[in-house]
Amino acid sequence: MLITILLVMGLAAPKLLAGQGTPLSDRVEAVVIKGKSLPPAFLGAPIASYRVFAASGGRLMVIPMQIDECDDSGLIMVKQGPKAEKGDGLFHARDELVFMARDAGALYTGTPAEGCPKTVTITLTDSQTGAQGQVILAQCDHPPPLSPVSYVHYDPNTRTAITDRYRLGWHMAPVYYYDYITVKDGPDLLDRLKVRCTVGKWNINYTFNEEHFHYQFIGFTQGPVRVFWKSVNYWSLGPLGKIPLPAYGTFYPEYVLLQDPMDARFNPALFGLDLTVIIAHDLALDRTRGYKLCVNVAPECISLAAPLPADKVKALSEQNMSWGGVSGPEGALITHFVLDPKLNARVIGEFRDDDQFKNPPEYQVGSSPMIAFKMINWKNVKPAIYDLTFYHFFLDHYSIPEFERFDRMVTSPLAVSAK
Repeated sequence: MLITILLVMGLAAPKLLAGQGTPLSDRVEAVVIKGKSLPPAFLGAPIASYRVFAASGGRLMVIPMQIDECDDSGLIMVKQGPKAEKGDGLFHARDELVFMARDAGALYTGTPAEGCPKTVTITLTDSQTGAQGQVILAQCDHPPPLSPVSYVHYDPNTRTAITDRYRLGWHMAPVYYYDYITVKDGPDLLDRLKVRCTVGKWNINYTFNEEHFHYQFIGFTQGPVRVFWKSVNYWSLGPLGKIPLPAYGTFYPEYVLLQDPMDARFNPALFGLDLTVIIAHDLALDRTRGYKLCVNVAPECISLAAPLPADKVKALSEQNMSWGGVSGPEGALITHFVLDPKLNARVIGEFRDDDQFKNPPEYQVGSSPMIAFKMINWKNVKPAIYDLTFYHFFLDHYSIPEFERFDRMVTSPLAVSAK
């Protein structure tokens, strides 16, 4: 499914994405701060009156930021779409302030910006390097203009999130599974996201797929730093019941965060049945473009110029897997799956690279390779709701140090203090 889309106006130029020369320029993550982490007296004003400043050359400069309203459960409210949600426009303890870590400036002890007397100083510390960045959150009587920089955009016409580093969307239909990914402005890499649940016993099994999802798109909200997309769904297992699996996608400049709270209070394995869940990218690569498979279970990336031999695929599969993806001429797409620590299941890799293999439903017959996270050993999983979290990292180039630089948002997040 090779689709070309036009770059939507309003994105920042690539040079504005780098945060060059700032104390935390090598950090790619956004900083998300709940209102409850700020002094209570600082809250309650109209969201439009707040600004975030960073010191540059001894002066305070407005940086891109947004404040997303959240509901009573703490979930971001969507402001556009078929079921748009309406807030009161005030900054509450449950709401979220968002800005990019790399936009933080040097430590600042000067006077507040004109017209913005009420301030909170937010300090970010990298525990590995000791580097510190700082921003000033201000509530302004006369707020200055917002930063003109916008890092991310959601186009509702093509159902696509767009940044300088990637495109990800739902081109065939507004359904649970997305079907379009590019790195930068390269070709579409994906046939479709595949989500398969196999239930059975004694080799008598039935596989439920992503088209068994009952899907309802709620809407999206967007600002200059991130886009949030929300749907509610459940996985129908016929007479066996259903598994609710809402989906939340948060799109940042260089990575995507996908969160699926899985309701496992109904667990077929507790009734003596075998259960496996597979979440896969079924790719559709042009093998002439030099793509490589890069996964944590292999010491080096593996060329995909030709289909992988069966023995190579077998050697990669059935090992504990936490991340994997492909690198190519535009950069790399690497997915890191973070399993809820309370979920007592095992995650192994499953790979397939056969241009003749049919694995319906699929858009392109024989699309390859498939890179999957396979969840097994469900018999010890207690009935509860568990978080399945996927980070899609879009690297400018693949190397272990570059992957680790991205992965620090998971393994070594920034320390944040506000006072």
